[in-house]
Amino acid sequence: MTIAIGAMSLQSAKLQLINVAAMVASAVARGEPAELIDQLVATAGEQVAFELEELEDSICVKLSVATPIAGIEIGFLELAEKQCARASGQ
Repeated sequence: MTIAIGAMSLQSAKLQLINVAAMVASAVARGEPAELIDQLVATAGEQVAFELEELEDSICVKLSVATPIAGIEIGFLELAEKQCARASGQ
């Protein structure tokens, strides 16, 4: 039961990271202000690492965070997600 709860917790955290990374990539591609980008990144939780990659026709955002595994005392697992959006005006 503990392992199932831990797995569900990780899946929930991963889905949140996917959602936030996609929103941040879209916001950056639209040219939104840095303050808004920071607020969006903060919704993924505390101590989220943020990387931005500008490609020829798209903007990619990678978010990563160390997540504790609920109910299991093995420390943290790093979750990462990369989402891209087409750059506006190109």
